[in-house]
Amino acid sequence: MNNIEVDARQVTSMFADLTGRQQRQVYRSVLRKGAGILATETKRQLRQTLGRAASSRNWWNGRTLVSGVKSNADRNGTEAKVHIMGDFRLKFFEMGTRVRRTTGNNSASVRGRNPIRRQRVAANINAAHFFRTAKTNKEREIFDNMDNLISQSIQRIANRNRL
Repeated sequence: MNNIEVDARQVTSMFADLTGRQQRQVYRSVLRKGAGILATETKRQLRQTLGRAASSRNWWNGRTLVSGVKSNADRNGTEAKVHIMGDFRLKFFEMGTRVRRTTGNNSASVRGRNPIRRQRVAANINAAHFFRTAKTNKEREIFDNMDNLISQSIQRIANRNRL
């Protein structure tokens, strides 16, 4: 990424010259780029954890697991979200699963049998924590790049207005 050195006062004055709509556009653009960095890292971590299974289209409507990583910024430019719930299967890989059983208070255990298994999962899925890893890896980089992203976005919109 190319670093652009700009005087902070110059960027502030350029930002003040923009209309309210353009200022929101700057914020939204910066938040979208920051969210994109985290989404890209999450997809990379997912592929690294699951291998070819992350990109396979064999199940559930022909969608890949990677396509379940979603990012968006709201229209006002106040917040951006990155989440993995675009595909419900990703939660199982992030958090893991375990076999659930009934407690010993039911009629089956009173008759001397073992508690009943309630989940039909053949095996436990160990938690991969690909999303948590991506957040810890890229959090510092995203916040460090915010100033650069803001100044680039302001310059781009200001240059667009001059033309």
